[in-house]
Amino acid sequence: MNRENHFVETLEKKKRQEEHIGVPGMDELISVIVPVYKVEDYLSRCVDSILSQTYRNIEVILVDDGSPDKCGEICDRYAQHDPRVRVIHKENGGLSDARNAGIEIAQGQYISFIDSDDWVHPEFLESLYQLTRSTDADIAASDFMRTSTENLPLTLEEETVYQYSNLEALKQYAGVFYVQMVVSWGKIYKKQLFEGVRFPVGRVHEDEFTTHKVIYKAKRIVFTTRKLLYYWQRQDSIMGSRSSLKNQLDTIDALLERSAFFESIGLDDLSGLTYKKVFFILRKLFRNMEKEEIDNGLKQKFWQLKSKLRNGNHDLKFKVFYETYFFSPLVFNILHDKYLAIKKIFRAWRK
Repeated sequence: MNRENHFVETLEKKKRQEEHIGVPGMDELISVIVPVYKVEDYLSRCVDSILSQTYRNIEVILVDDGSPDKCGEICDRYAQHDPRVRVIHKENGGLSDARNAGIEIAQGQYISFIDSDDWVHPEFLESLYQLTRSTDADIAASDFMRTSTENLPLTLEEETVYQYSNLEALKQYAGVFYVQMVVSWGKIYKKQLFEGVRFPVGRVHEDEFTTHKVIYKAKRIVFTTRKLLYYWQRQDSIMGSRSSLKNQLDTIDALLERSAFFESIGLDDLSGLTYKKVFFILRKLFRNMEKEEIDNGLKQKFWQLKSKLRNGNHDLKFKVFYETYFFSPLVFNILHDKYLAIKKIFRAWRK
């Protein structure tokens, strides 16, 4: 069955389903914001999965971010067939701008973000909403599955549920659930958390700039290990092209901002670990760049980082590491290459 016929059949089926609006515990509106740009082959899969949710009291905000393909037409057809769908057509401004546009018109008590090439389990919203109710949380998050196939079982695995305070959730930025915490999708949020918070327009890694601010404003965050969102792996996505200079520079800026934020709220250890991460990214970036390509902005970030590292609390090994580099990057790189070569030989010998 092609996507056109699947689109119509899916919508008709949803109209026949029992509505959950007015059912106790499912009466609050959830606004699902979907930025749309050049995803003609994936958009129906995403929107169908949202309209198929067991939690029915939703509005689906499709933000056509000036997409040059037929995405705008597909969005309009959904709006014609299902009154829960609202469409924004706007000039291309990037993912952050599209999400911000959705936030501005969202009418729900909760907000959720889903990228248009991903899709969600039918119980995604209901599971997260019920977790917020049962734990009095402001944010509920689920685990996700990376996949390049659509043939996935709908049976949910056993789950472990974690409850965090805002600071405990932020400490996961150095823990096993780092990715699950830092991404903006895969969650539902109480809408008021976004008062005064927006995604940075013109930046990639927009989640790295933003999510920690929203988490900090929450009194409680709940996380389930059930994989309720399916993260589509495709090479032409932003995530598939992280090696570009723009991506690396935005990563550095995001981490520097986040380090300063952690420092301002007393999470000094987490701030130090984040500055440490910036050091390794900058060192790798400098090594791959010609000397004349390193502009004053990058040099300024380097010296800013040097001061922050020296004021931080780091172990002796890392102190020797960065002080050697600050003394002479060339000498450091030679010594580090020799160290890695010896380490590789030693590992081979142990085998």
